[in-house]
Amino acid sequence: MIIYSLDNLSLREIRALRKSLDFLPITGVDATFIAVLQNKITTQIAEVESHIKQEEKNKQTLLQEAINPPSKPPPSKRGKNS
Repeated sequence: MIIYSLDNLSLREIRALRKSLDFLPITGVDATFIAVLQNKITTQIAEVESHIKQEEKNKQTLLQEAINPPSKPPPSKRGKNS
């Protein structure tokens, strides 16, 4: 079986495809096929949302580090002949 991919779809577009599956008339053997398809798309949406949340968390961390850089320890007060 050849597997194809739908690249360059936004999260909104993927959600629209998933939502549209709820309104298809399903009969007989198509029920299992549609149920599997719904599950695959739902899983993909969860993965995309998780990725977006992780990216946002990383951006927030980098922003906090830029605003409040880690403080350096104060220089030693010892003289040269200590």
